[in-house]
Amino acid sequence: MGTRRAAAQHAQEHHAWPPRWLRWLPPALVVLTVALDVLLPPHYTFGSLIAASVVLAALVYPVPAVALTGLVGIGALLALHALDGVVEMRLVGILLTLVVVTAVSAVLAAVRERARWRLSRVEAVAEAVQLALLRPLPARLGPLRLAGFYRAADDEALIGGDLYSVRPTPFGVRVVVGDVKGKGVGATGTVATVTAAFRESAMVQPRLDEVAERIETALDLDRADARAGEPGVGAGPSDPGAEADRPETEEVFVTAVLLEFEDDGSAVRVLDRGHPPLLRLGPGGASELDAEYGVPLGFGELAGREPRTERFELAPGELLVAYSDGVTEARDAAGVFYPLAERLTERYGTGSRYVPPDPADVVTFLQADVASWAAGLADDMVVVVLRPEAGAVAGAGTGAGAAAGPGAAMGPGAGPGAAAPP
Repeated sequence: MGTRRAAAQHAQEHHAWPPRWLRWLPPALVVLTVALDVLLPPHYTFGSLIAASVVLAALVYPVPAVALTGLVGIGALLALHALDGVVEMRLVGILLTLVVVTAVSAVLAAVRERARWRLSRVEAVAEAVQLALLRPLPARLGPLRLAGFYRAADDEALIGGDLYSVRPTPFGVRVVVGDVKGKGVGATGTVATVTAAFRESAMVQPRLDEVAERIETALDLDRADARAGEPGVGAGPSDPGAEADRPETEEVFVTAVLLEFEDDGSAVRVLDRGHPPLLRLGPGGASELDAEYGVPLGFGELAGREPRTERFELAPGELLVAYSDGVTEARDAAGVFYPLAERLTERYGTGSRYVPPDPADVVTFLQADVASWAAGLADDMVVVVLRPEAGAVAGAGTGAGAAAGPGAAMGPGAGPGAAAPP
């Protein structure tokens, strides 16, 4: 699924509180108090259960409902003692205790409601940030059908250290899928740098290796800012902790694979910068696309030469699956890694049994299959599935009109243009 659905699922999973049974517990305790008082001898009293119901109400009800629970409890005790015809002095103490408990519980409920409101605002901002960095994928873009899903390793986070971006450009539809060093919220700054640099450079640079160079430059600037202690970002040059942090801030890198699809979708150019290899899914099953492997982005100065951008023909019905190592390094209870290629082959078959699946079907399968394979998620995880459409019109859907609307991939694009040479 895309980021919008991921955010919706996160909200659903983390707003299940309070459970339905807990909502019914305060009135159930009041009813239980009345039943016990009626059934047992008069010298037994159960005011403590009423107090417990009010305290529980503070956890699940708004302030008026908490006050109402306390008033109902007080009224029930008075009615029961009036029916018994016995008024004991200890009843006064119980009633005073209930009044105090109700007042304190109402204050606690108000504090809880305020904290929940503030949390919802923070989550709304986090969702907006996620949708700005990792924008929802359209079902169709130019000659491609595509789908994907993203899940952060941190259950409380909407975004982590994996990234993707899809952009219609004058040189064809371009895609980047990457994995930032680190995971969780701490990696989001580098995610923002890489996605912003890709979106800008993909529109103006005619070759994928030039796009990669622009991303390298952006990462270099991040490192320089961290070392210099940019105001408002890190420690200042005179801060004694700046030197201690320097080895960590200098180690900023991203494994990434960059793709460029020709206008008719019949071929793709691939530049792999230290990322897990793409999978080609077709009648022959799922197999790795044998692209030249380069150093990660951010380590370009360590490479003897730039890796080649390679061109691969795509047969009708073949799909490409880009993913992060969070998928293939998911472990089952026995510690066995998730066998991505084998599971896709088993699912979609080979030869005459193979029917080209829709990318959304592949994404749905992988999301459920990885979750059932691994007990927990130890790393961020991203999957993007791309399927060229046979007979696609050259340049169709790569203009601004195709990128508009709530499901747009990465904002307005440019019109069709000639593909860059390999």
